[in-house]
Amino acid sequence: MRSPRSLGAVLLLALALVLVAVLAYQAQDAARSHRRMAESTLHDYAAFADGRLSEQAKNSLMMTIMSSFAYAASRVNPGRLEETLLPPEEVEVAARDMAGSWCQCLGGVKYFFRYDWKDGTFRATATDLPDAALAWARDTIVSYAKSLPTETGRRPRLLGSADGRYGPLRQLGVLLTNDSYAMLLGDDKHVEGDTASTPPLLVFAVARDPADGKPIVIYGYATDPRTFLEPTFARIRSENALLPPSLLRDTPTDSILSISVTTLRGHEVYRSPGYFSKRYSVADTVEHNLGRLVMRVGLRPELAGQLIVGGLPRSRLPVLVGVFLLTAGLLGVALVQLRRQQELARLRTEFVSGVSHELRTPLAQIRWFAELLQMGKLRSDEERARSARIIDQEARRLTYLVENVLNFSRSEKGTNRISPAMLDLEKEAREALEMFAPLARARRMTLQADLEPGVIVHADRDALRQILLNLLDNAAKYGPAGQSITIGTSRTTDSTKVRVWVQDEGPGIPTADRERVWEPYVRLKQGSESATGGSGIGLAVVRELVTLHGANAWIESAERRGARVVIELPSQATTTSAPAPAPPTEPTPATTLS
Repeated sequence: MRSPRSLGAVLLLALALVLVAVLAYQAQDAARSHRRMAESTLHDYAAFADGRLSEQAKNSLMMTIMSSFAYAASRVNPGRLEETLLPPEEVEVAARDMAGSWCQCLGGVKYFFRYDWKDGTFRATATDLPDAALAWARDTIVSYAKSLPTETGRRPRLLGSADGRYGPLRQLGVLLTNDSYAMLLGDDKHVEGDTASTPPLLVFAVARDPADGKPIVIYGYATDPRTFLEPTFARIRSENALLPPSLLRDTPTDSILSISVTTLRGHEVYRSPGYFSKRYSVADTVEHNLGRLVMRVGLRPELAGQLIVGGLPRSRLPVLVGVFLLTAGLLGVALVQLRRQQELARLRTEFVSGVSHELRTPLAQIRWFAELLQMGKLRSDEERARSARIIDQEARRLTYLVENVLNFSRSEKGTNRISPAMLDLEKEAREALEMFAPLARARRMTLQADLEPGVIVHADRDALRQILLNLLDNAAKYGPAGQSITIGTSRTTDSTKVRVWVQDEGPGIPTADRERVWEPYVRLKQGSESATGGSGIGLAVVRELVTLHGANAWIESAERRGARVVIELPSQATTTSAPAPAPPTEPTPATTLS
């Protein structure tokens, strides 16, 4: 049963794990919030840059269109149309002269045209154009002109300047508003030749009559949109800072911003070098008279952090997961240690109980017979001699038990020492049998010897005796009443080792438990439930003393039934410092002697 103190420690550890989990979640949530705010700021920067791009693009494109048709449109006079209208060829010459000085955007022009609204005449500079292309251009500009709002009663604009710097100040004869200048992109079905190419672009100006607001003439040209738009956007990208210099610092605009211009149908008409992904990008669409172009500005992801104070926050999830796993691991280790502590406390309690029981039995016998002798209740010399033998027997047993505990205590502290000497193994074994014989008789057990004469072993006498007594006592405890316990010796094949074995007739030791029984406090089920009990340190003391001799010990099955514990000791002084080799799977059998 778990103690309240242990339960409290488990609850505290669990509470610590929950607290770490909550703190990790809060930290991750704060990091996510910080990152969302930073990314929102980056999108705001991209939106700011995209807004400036749209404004500059509209101004530049409008200026390009106006400059292309300023000369031709400003000459138109509704009262003198025949004199003031220019043919498409002269419009082209004037447009190229005007645009060539500051814009290289007319290199992709396919043809110039003039459309007379009154008679519906469409004139173009190219004579080999397909009828479908001409019909599309005519229908497109006519449809757009019809969609313009009626401007009646509005005075035409003034052209020139009062100081004459831009020519004499005069009033135009036609109405030219901002929406009179337009550029329209065709759709996929009007593409000439390869259907995968970009749709054509119509750039034109509509001159309207101030009196009724109706169109008079439309001047324009058809061009490749890429050729027309690229100079404009390249100039904006190189000459204008789309973000405040305080944000860019020393970083060039091209290194942190990219521009992409597409049609509504997704045809790309311009892309700046090194275009970036859409992770931090914003798109804006310009007015209908400027082709409904979609302009997208993106921030380079790896440099976007320069726009944020402290940089773009990184995810803390790996660190937080690592901290949580480390805490969980420490909690697991603490629980394991707590469980081991509880198990150790239980084993020590059982050890104290077992040792107390082991010591109490011989003490009770000594006290009983000593009182009988003291009170003179034993009448015959035979009874008094028998009582003295029992007292001596139980005193020896008590000495053996105390020495066992002391050996175990010294092994726990690492202070056990031995003094090996050359010993006659047969003699030492018979003395151990004589010492254990009274206990065996009390349990109605028979001791047998299978000892090879003349075997010399290099060992400590007291340690060897303790080993043999422990093995005999272990065989007696785990065997049935009336069994025969056999102790035997033999030399190994190379004569450098000597084997001592003790065999009982008990239930044996399962193979899975043959290593575990050497550990302190371990008692198998059949032993722990027996009436004799035990302290659980006997075999642990044997293993410790055998190891001090540089020897080996193992357990195997007996020939008929029971268990056989084998000790392999050195027979020469030169082998005491080296560990013994692993035991063979089938040790040499011995002949049992009664």
